[in-house]
Amino acid sequence: MNTLKKSLLITIVFAVLGLTNVHASDEKNRGVTVTDKNFIHADSTRAYLKELAQANNKVNFIRPNRVFPNTDNQDVIRMNSDTLYTKFILDVKGGATVTTKPYDGYQNIMVLDPNHSEITTLTGNGTIKLDETMLTEGHHAFIIIRTGLQRDLPEKEMFEKAHKAQDNISITYNASEPYIPSVNYDLTTLDTVKYKILNAFIKHPIKDVIKNGFGTTKTRDPEAAKVVIAIGWGGLSGTNAVYSSFNSTKERCSVTLDKPDLNYDKKGFFSVTVYNADGYIATMDYALNSDDMVPNKDGTFTINFLASGEPIKEGEKNILRTPRGKIWTGILRAYYPKDKDKTFAWADGWTSKMTKEFMK
Repeated sequence: MNTLKKSLLITIVFAVLGLTNVHASDEKNRGVTVTDKNFIHADSTRAYLKELAQANNKVNFIRPNRVFPNTDNQDVIRMNSDTLYTKFILDVKGGATVTTKPYDGYQNIMVLDPNHSEITTLTGNGTIKLDETMLTEGHHAFIIIRTGLQRDLPEKEMFEKAHKAQDNISITYNASEPYIPSVNYDLTTLDTVKYKILNAFIKHPIKDVIKNGFGTTKTRDPEAAKVVIAIGWGGLSGTNAVYSSFNSTKERCSVTLDKPDLNYDKKGFFSVTVYNADGYIATMDYALNSDDMVPNKDGTFTINFLASGEPIKEGEKNILRTPRGKIWTGILRAYYPKDKDKTFAWADGWTSKMTKEFMK
């Protein structure tokens, strides 16, 4: 591995983690130390506790986010403006339901459990029925609902309709018991383990890591799962979404993408999002959705990546702004693929070409 590539990978590892120095505590009995073996469960515990902290420590409390992330309000790495997010912890003991009503935009319900097992998903409108027998542990499920925008509408109306779709989310439940982690982890030891997992992945890459890492505890590859969950807790499995990353050092570059085979009739779409080397949003125009892209005459899409302040030349369209004078990263996402294997091949093929060209 050449020096530049190795340096970039190490940078991205720290970026993905948002890693800070973790010092040994003088306190004793702070909790169970996070290890490679319990990492997924520990990181899920962290996610549950973080969500509850934002919901006034209430379960069955629907919490819609009304705006897209930006440089000022992002609270985790690799956030995006593909959809608005609604999250809550649902007590499914004795039975519970999550319902979405008909909506002309993209909407997906995702149900995770304390082992980051994707219990079920639903794209479109309908009702998901849940109970504790469906979870690998406990009786509290983590619900993530992604609501896309109808981008052909005026901005005010677009958000009003998306907000109404969020307001139309409803739940039923038979229990409201507090969520108590089954293990009391010392979460100050979590980031160190994340670093080790990703550093090991750099030295010994796993093929199709994103493709095989998300899903249920029965269907996913255990080692790949550690890596992708370390990169981004809460990701959808390939039947629902495909993710692929690329890197660059250029201040002006472009790529012309063909159109992936998605369920466009059911509001599927793809997007390109730009981040800095730390995995955070660093510019104003950092994301582009296929519904907003101006196509070429042949149906392809040319995306132009310009560093902040770089002038737009005549004829350039589909502009994304990148950090100037620094390594930057990006994610190509595709939602609701018809065939996940073909879509992964499409995404990984393009991001491999982009990294090779953009890192020259």
